[in-house]
Amino acid sequence: MDDPLLDVIAATVPVLDSVGVPYAITGSVASSVHGEPCVSADVDLVVRMTPQQAERVARDLPERFYRSADALCDAATNCSIANLVDTVTGLKVDLSVLSATSFHQRVFERREAIALGPNAPAFQFVSPEDIVLMKLVWRKDSRSQKQWENALGVVRVQGARLDWSYLFGQAVQLGVIEDLKVLRDEAGV
Repeated sequence: MDDPLLDVIAATVPVLDSVGVPYAITGSVASSVHGEPCVSADVDLVVRMTPQQAERVARDLPERFYRSADALCDAATNCSIANLVDTVTGLKVDLSVLSATSFHQRVFERREAIALGPNAPAFQFVSPEDIVLMKLVWRKDSRSQKQWENALGVVRVQGARLDWSYLFGQAVQLGVIEDLKVLRDEAGV
């Protein structure tokens, strides 16, 4: 593939599928798909994975990926992050094992299969609403301008097509309601 990010996704996702690990692409890649293009130096995937599945993922990944079976199992046990490094492209894949919160349950229920080009395979992405919420939650502690700009780009592109009722309901529960209001106003929606 010509796009290194797509190449890494195409090498990772079939292994997750074969092991039965539900996933969704998130982060800047999802922000770019649902909103304005932005630069990404890695691929962020949210997953639901047991330690047994983590062992199988570690075993079944192509040899081009540096990975630690222990780190993958630890992430599955503790709902944390494990990294894969693609030795071909130098790109990193962050596998974030989500906890069983109601919001995270909805993230998986609402994910969307999207093909990133003609004749390209479809991959699961978080919904536009969920990437906005995730970006705002990640920004809550860091106050990262990049997270804000990514969320703003999605709101600018999606605008009235977004499920604002869902967004506001989840934003209240996630503690980002004021940021969502400012984001909406800044986007001119």
